[in-house]
Formats: sequence, structure tokens, C-alpha cells
Amino acid sequence: TWSGISIWRMQHQRSHTQWKQWYQRRVRGLNIEQIYINRQFVMIFLVLLLVGAGAFRLPEDMPVDYSGYKTLRVALGSEEAKKLVVLMVETEVVSIMDEGLGQEIDILVSQEEYPGVLENLSGAGATYEVLSEDVGADIEEEKQELLKAVPGVFDFRNYYATKYQHAHLDGLVARHPDKAETFSIGKSYEGRDMKVIRISNDLANAGSKPMIWVDGGIHAREWISSHTVMYIANSLLSEVETGLRSQVGSLLDKYQFVILPMSNPDGYEYSRTHNRMWRKTRRPSGCKYGYTRPDGSCYYGQCYGIDPNRNWDADFGRKGVSSNPCSDVYPGKKAFSESNTQAMSKFLNQHKSNLALYLSFHSYSQLFLKPIGFDYNPPKDSAIHDAAGRAAVNAIKKTHGKVYRNIRSVELYPTSGSSADWIYLQGVTNAYTIELRDTGRYGFRLPTSQIIPTGEENIRGFIALVNTL
Repeated sequence: TWSGISIWRMQHQRSHTQWKQWYQRRVRGLNIEQIYINRQFVMIFLVLLLVGAGAFRLPEDMPVDYSGYKTLRVALGSEEAKKLVVLMVETEVVSIMDEGLGQEIDILVSQEEYPGVLENLSGAGATYEVLSEDVGADIEEEKQELLKAVPGVFDFRNYYATKYQHAHLDGLVARHPDKAETFSIGKSYEGRDMKVIRISNDLANAGSKPMIWVDGGIHAREWISSHTVMYIANSLLSEVETGLRSQVGSLLDKYQFVILPMSNPDGYEYSRTHNRMWRKTRRPSGCKYGYTRPDGSCYYGQCYGIDPNRNWDADFGRKGVSSNPCSDVYPGKKAFSESNTQAMSKFLNQHKSNLALYLSFHSYSQLFLKPIGFDYNPPKDSAIHDAAGRAAVNAIKKTHGKVYRNIRSVELYPTSGSSADWIYLQGVTNAYTIELRDTGRYGFRLPTSQIIPTGEENIRGFIALVNTL
């Protein structure tokens, strides 16, 4: 029951035996002993599969089916409601969709858990609205759009694989060799390049100019983030937004722009092929709930991935994180444990004295987030941050009327280990995060028809932001 689980969680008295009992209930009466007894039968069955089919995929390799899943927006009007949601997240009954845990939160609920979740929300006096009646149907619609993509073409009318994003960056360099170059700042866990593009007038002498860094794709499921960053790179080279050529030209004279569209390529590719809602990296991260057998294997399953925006050395591991390696907000055992955060932090640290702006694009919620995410006390540069945010959100609103809120990260919910907070603590005054469209209806599954409008409003917000430096 929820009351039983609540007592374990809230009093921090969770034992191995209690979790084992709870897990047995969750698998509807199939106890651990029965699993062991039937192991020989299962192994025989697997051998037959191998012989008959020639291949076998472990559950981790099976695509996740979200048919019947719903997304709910829950109003957190009481501490009881907040505790309930935290409990449901920690026990993996629901998943958090948007960032933070403020006055309301978006959660993903399976068809199986839905009745119980509604009952418990009602018991806690929490109100809610349904944002998506069938997440699986939304994903299937998105898949049909992906099938329309032309291999090797990058046109901002679809979401493209990492290799096509990288090929497009190389194509930009081929067309603008005097203004652009690409290079890799490192490799991901699975060996993919962390490819950046540097853009500036007088490229040969660009290293002496102040640097503006832009990244996207830190969280795998936030597809619009990498494509918006790609749109900014294309705009700086006037491949799109030719009407902004004069404004862009003056910026290229003054700054060097170093842009990393895809900073979590392993997770992104996994979200395209296996689990559309995958958020983290893909390195094995430990055993579920931390329970390991004496032989080193896991009692309740192997977990994968670290949240790469909780993995930076900024108040690491303290707020807005989970100790469960399977959690979406698991920060890892130590800061910079991941190949991608190591590569990014190393490059940024080498250039921090010359860094004029750090900007990271995420989705969703339409927010301009300012430092710091783990401290309610305003930082010494808050007046600068407020002015920068106002300029950006005003320019965004003038484009298509979309309202992005200008707030400090901590106003959502205290979080530790973010990239923007880390670089701010390294002495870079202007360090921000932008959460892109939408406000919840589609969430991470933003329709392809909104890729270009999102890019259009954000290149204008970006130019306005740079002009405040």
C-alpha cells in the first residue's frame, strides 16, 4: 500500500527485506523464490529462441511501448501533495516530465498505474489536468513524421540523427571555409564525437575574440534543443534568416561562437530507437535501488545512465537528485563521471577567462533560467542576469507571441549539478539556460511543424541576449 511505502520513505527506514516484499507485490504475486525455481525453464526457453530465431534481445534492448500512457499536470498546493509526488517518482510509479517541482508538475503515468495514481492524488487533495490522453499515440504520430525525412538531408522540417547533424555542420564549413570550422572536443561513452562548430569573421584570428558558447541536447529526449542550436548556427552563417545578415555580421566581427548542438549523442540515439522518453547518458550506472548480490549482479535489475545536467561540480549531489541509479535525476557517484561532461567541462575550463556567454538550450516549459539553481539568495550579478533575461524574452515574444518566463532556476525547484551553475561559479557572469517550447501539451514530442518557428524566435532572443553583454 501507499501508506506502507510512505512510512519507509519518509522515515528513511527502507530495508532490503521491505523492498523485496514491495517488489514482489508490484509483480503481482510472483515471488523471488518462484523466479529462481523457474530459472532453468527460462534458460531452456531462451536457448530455443536462440536456435529458432538466431538472435535474442535482452529487455533493455527492447523498444519501450508507451501505448495508453498519459501525461498529467498536477497542482502541488500542499506539502502532502508534494511528498506524494516525490514518493511516486522515487518508487518509479510515475516519471517527471518537466524540470522542477514548483507549484505544478507534469508527470507520465502508465495505463496500469493510472487508477491508483488518481486515487492517491485525490486523497492528497491534489488537482490535475490531462495533457495527453495517449502518449504512445503521440509518439507513433511522431514516428510517421520521421519516416518522411530524406536521408542525408537536413532541412529543419524533421528531427535528424546525430550523424546527419554532424554531416550538416561539415557542410556548413565546406560552404563557408573563411567563417567556420568543426572539431571534436571528445568522445561519448559509446564512442561518438562531441562535434562543435566555431563561427566567426576572420576565422584565423578568432581565438583572440571573446567566446560565446552554445550547447543543446544535454537531455536525450529534448529533441528540439539540438535542432534549435543548429538553427542558430545556420543563422550565423546566413543559411537561414538572411534578413538578419547585418545584425549577425557585426556579432561575427566581435565574437567567436563555439556551438555544440549535440552534447549527449548516446542518449539521443537511444531515444530515437528504443525509448522516446530517455533522458540520461547510456553508461551502466549501478543496480536498481543500490541492491547488489554478493556476486556483484543486481537483485532488481541493472540501471543505465547519469543525468548529465546533475553531473557538474556545482553543489553536486545535494538537491533535486536521487540516489537510485535508475532515476532520471541520478547525478552519478561523483561529478564529471561522464565522458560528455568531462569533455565539455575541460574545454570550457580552458577558455573560461575568455568566455563572455554560456547558453544551454533545453525543453520544455518556455523559460529563461538564471543562476543559481541551488541557492535562494540572489547572486551578486542578479541585476545583470535580470536585464539579459528581459532582453531575450521580449525579443522572443515579438517574433511569434510566445511567452517565455524570465526566472531564476531555483524558483522552479532547487537543483544541484547543472552546467550553467558550474560555469557561473567558475567566474563567467553570463551563464543561462533556455527551456524551449511548449508548455506541456506535447512536451518533449514537439511537432516538426514547430521546429522552424522555435528557431525563428530563439535566434532573435539570442541576438538580443548577446547585445546585452
